[in-house]
Amino acid sequence: MKKLFSFAALALLLCVAACKQSGYKVTGTATGAEDGDTVILAIIHSMFEVDTLQTTVIKNGKFVFEGVQDTAAMRYIIWKSNSNPDLAVGTQFALENANIEIQLDTTPNTVAIISGTPANEELTDLAIHEAETSNKARPIFDVLNNPDSDEAAKAEAEKKLEELQQQDIEIYKGFIQRNINNIAGQTYLIGYAGMLDDAFVIEQLAALPEGADTEEIKSMRELYAKKAETAIGNAYKDIKAQTPEGEELSVSEVAEQCKVLMIDFWASWCGPCRAEMPHVKAAYDAYHILGFDIIGVSLDKDADAWKKAIKDLDLPWPQISDLKGWECEGAATYAVRSIPASVLVKDGKIVARDLRGSALADKVKELLAE
Repeated sequence: MKKLFSFAALALLLCVAACKQSGYKVTGTATGAEDGDTVILAIIHSMFEVDTLQTTVIKNGKFVFEGVQDTAAMRYIIWKSNSNPDLAVGTQFALENANIEIQLDTTPNTVAIISGTPANEELTDLAIHEAETSNKARPIFDVLNNPDSDEAAKAEAEKKLEELQQQDIEIYKGFIQRNINNIAGQTYLIGYAGMLDDAFVIEQLAALPEGADTEEIKSMRELYAKKAETAIGNAYKDIKAQTPEGEELSVSEVAEQCKVLMIDFWASWCGPCRAEMPHVKAAYDAYHILGFDIIGVSLDKDADAWKKAIKDLDLPWPQISDLKGWECEGAATYAVRSIPASVLVKDGKIVARDLRGSALADKVKELLAE
């Protein structure tokens, strides 16, 4: 009996091995396309950098790609019209060793229907949502971009846009959470981390399956470890660099002389930083006499441009920089990946980050009153 069981078990294992999908077969249609039109399986790095993996043509209304994918990866299917070289439609999908079906529509701004694996079906649902969001956002941008729109209409449009963006964030968070074990969820975690709250990203990094750590994921782990170290409630970390006059100055030296300190990460070349400066100056002018101070940490490389910006913007508070641009050690210490960025410090602890507009002055007032 034992021998018979062993043979049965072996047969079952052989069947499982034989039946397991050993490669991929991508079968597609393209509504509105013609036989002979080109279809490309590709990696798109940027608008100007495309790696073609396979090329085929539409025959009897269909196209097929076959091969073996060592590791699941995000790829693109791109249809190109032979009769109109300027016309092309593409869609992103998860290339896995499975039977995958793609229904393209050559009409611009239409959603491709992808099926065959859970990741691709989720990607289709997400693409449909994104198309719906785009349609909802169009009239909002019409109001915001219309020079004849009054301030009340613009304010209402901005409110609607913010609500739409918050809804989108929740949709992306749900998509990532449901798909963190597959390439689609992992790709969106990498691509959309900047618009998601740190706690959610850290939670999803912890949920990644073994073997999912690409170089990008490893970099994210390092970044968010630093973010955790400089999160609200933690002790601030000191930064030391040179002033425009060439003298060394540290954040701690300024912090010792005030009640509330703002560490302001900016650069002379940063348009949003310049746009935010009037709000920063307003807070400084209102509360400096009561114990509020600022130290600017510049991500400049050009010393002359940095010094000129300080003069042109009439910034009265201390400034430091190591003139390393995005390699700025101070920015790395606080996991700053975009500017303007700021850190508010009171009693040696970080009490707020990245406040904008009037919210900065409101928070400084609150902290000084405590």
